Amino acid sequence: MEKQTKNQVLEEVSIDNRPFRLVHEDIPLEDVEYDKENPRVKYTLLLQQMNGGKSKSMDDIMLEFADIKALAKDIEQNGGLLERVIVQPNGKKMKAKEGNRRLAAYRFLHAKSPDNERWQSIPARVAPKDADARQIAIMLAHFHVVGKRQWDPHEKAGHIYELVKKYGMSQDEITTVLHTSKTTVNNLLAAYSLMFDRFLTIDDCKYAKQGEKKWSYFLEFQKSKDLRAELKKRADFADDYCRWVGEGRIPEGADVRRLASILRHPDARAKFEKGLPFKDAIKMVETAEPEQGSDFFKLLAKVRESCTNVAQVREILRIRSDANARKRVLDTYTALVDFMRLADVEVPE
Repeated sequence: MEKQTKNQVLEEVSIDNRPFRLVHEDIPLEDVEYDKENPRVKYTLLLQQMNGGKSKSMDDIMLEFADIKALAKDIEQNGGLLERVIVQPNGKKMKAKEGNRRLAAYRFLHAKSPDNERWQSIPARVAPKDADARQIAIMLAHFHVVGKRQWDPHEKAGHIYELVKKYGMSQDEITTVLHTSKTTVNNLLAAYSLMFDRFLTIDDCKYAKQGEKKWSYFLEFQKSKDLRAELKKRADFADDYCRWVGEGRIPEGADVRRLASILRHPDARAKFEKGLPFKDAIKMVETAEPEQGSDFFKLLAKVRESCTNVAQVREILRIRSDANARKRVLDTYTALVDFMRLADVEVPE
């Protein structure tokens, strides 16, 4: 809800079952600072710390994000922001709790045209100084995890991770706030923890620079029942997996779905662990298990499983009494026999 109060627009909303007010103001650019706890900013600062690189200004760090200059161009062409940033008093400054990229774009435009009044202040919504940090975190989740201005997938996961670790929210609370399933929350938390706590730090942070680009590998890992079982059985499997990802042993994130088939095959697994390329290990599996690389053989496996499953009593009874159903079975049998002959497979008598 918005209302006008002494030439200021006041927004009143409810977050976490408590009132939350935002006042519209234009804030001088020099009075606004970046939020170093923002998921992407925090990640970038962590990488800089891990790699012992030369210290950079926050403006320089933000300009390393690929979209900032493009965003600045859009803002310049539009003549300003379409949506105000959200700031909160922080000592003598205002901290950008939401809109760090827009702030960076404004700073870039101001540096380019310091005398242009348009870029000397930034349109903002000001949160109360004493606003609850948990409320702000929930608000950001509404904006960027389920809202229209969504963060990248790993940033969403990072924010959920923070809601749990920093603000002590239960997974049940998060599922309610984000209108999502507990399974989704569990997967995101576990995947982010594996990436952030393990992958970024293993072997003296050897693979830290790859973290953001490798997010899909960790989400796919968490989606795999077989890989989760392997981790539960052997805790140091996480280290093996992180090294395979970091060394490029698994070509694409989608290939993680096929890793379990290699691990189930003793010979393929042993050779893969000793350095055999992923594609060659997959070929070994496909040779032993044709259904791994073929929709046709997957279909045969399903038919074979159905024909040997005692739960198919209903279908057996139907075939016995239904002429059309019986014809379908006979037609399938004839087609399979003809196919076998074409493939030079001897048809048993």
